Amino acid sequence: MQNLSQILKKQKNLSPLWRRVNASLIVEEANKILAGLLGAETLKHANAVYFKNTALTFTCLSSTFAQEIRLNQNKIITALNNKFGSNTITNIKYLA
Repeated sequence: MQNLSQILKKQKNLSPLWRRVNASLIVEEANKILAGLLGAETLKHANAVYFKNTALTFTCLSSTFAQEIRLNQNKIITALNNKFGSNTITNIKYLA
């Protein structure tokens, strides 16, 4: 027999509403991590905007900021996976 906690965890992962809330939390945390790594000024030029199917998407106003994010990609992914669970984020995409 499963306890209530185990049942709720399974249901939480199946809920479309929870997936959207979780995606929003991931985007918010990614922006905090980005500001921590590259400085708060970076958020004027680059932002995490979307998370779906283990891919986090950033929008960048210039290729310079995209390159900076790319250089720090592993740090960003590791920090997010430590917070939200391993293999939550597997890659980062960029919009220009």
